[in-house]
Amino acid sequence: MNEVIHESIKVILLGETYVGKTCLINVYYKNKFEDKMDPTLSPLCLRKSIEINGLKFYIQIWDTAGEEKFRCINKIFIKDSQIVIFVYDITRKSTFSELPFWVDYVEKFIGKETAIYGIIGNKIDLFDKEEETKPLNPKEEFDLVNKQEAEKFANEIGALFCETSAKYNAPGFSEFINKLVENYIREKSIDNLQKEVVHLKSSKKEKKKCCSS
Repeated sequence: MNEVIHESIKVILLGETYVGKTCLINVYYKNKFEDKMDPTLSPLCLRKSIEINGLKFYIQIWDTAGEEKFRCINKIFIKDSQIVIFVYDITRKSTFSELPFWVDYVEKFIGKETAIYGIIGNKIDLFDKEEETKPLNPKEEFDLVNKQEAEKFANEIGALFCETSAKYNAPGFSEFINKLVENYIREKSIDNLQKEVVHLKSSKKEKKKCCSS
């Protein structure tokens, strides 16, 4: 039996350099973590089919460059994105502080109502969750992002939020993408239903005008 694909959904990951966007994508597709990765210099697209509620979809997931000199390239690939995931490194607060920039940047090219947002705090494997100010490696010093602050920002922009580790929690990232896709499908279904209702009302008005003439 041929595989039935209902839709292709475009997902794009955005954020500063070295927050782990490429690592997250690699474990999503290959189920393999690579510790040493070169920074992404140009957008790269990978494709994967997934099943949601018994329906199969293609996920086109785009990896993007975080360096400022390459950002002008990203705008070409932001357009028509249905799911946008903003990624920051929980051990570097500066990468979280840049998220408002990335949100504003996205909204220059796509409207809030056309895409589903997600926020990921990556690299939770680098510090002790029991003592949030204690790095696992005593030689390292981190400027950690407060989880409550990140959740508050996610609520403000209407985004789903999660903390994860590309190194040790590949299933967590896959589950997060699936949840975003489910939300997109649900919202699209509601939007289509509303459009059908508007179309039916318009058709009825036209019929009445026709009959009264």
